[in-house]
Amino acid sequence: MQTPIILIGPMCAGKTTVGEKVAKKLNVPQCSMDEVRFSYYREIGFSKETQQNVREKQGFQGMYAYWKPFEAYAVKRILEEYKHAVIDFGAGHSVYEDMGLFQQVEKTLKPYQSLFLLLPSADKEESIQLLHQRLQKIT
Repeated sequence: MQTPIILIGPMCAGKTTVGEKVAKKLNVPQCSMDEVRFSYYREIGFSKETQQNVREKQGFQGMYAYWKPFEAYAVKRILEEYKHAVIDFGAGHSVYEDMGLFQQVEKTLKPYQSLFLLLPSADKEESIQLLHQRLQKIT
């Protein structure tokens, strides 16, 4: 395997589960962004204290906006570090409302041919229903 296999998709789509199975089949490492993301975030100044302050003042939307530059940076870093692995992105690591961050991540991902969007079904409505059911089980 020359490049990483990258799995993206919404929460509860099965990225980690599929990633583990593919990595085992190919006999390569598997890396879950959710497990390593905070170490990358801290490289550029992420602080749980700042995150909490932002959440208290601006609510979840403010905290979400605070995360986004760190998530974009983590995409770059994980691809630098795990060149021959199966990587499953956290759900937010492939979603950017800010056009500058979107273009940054798009540029980072452009050279990679093994990028897959995972959904529970090929049918959009069925995927939404299944994801909703899965999310209810974890909340």
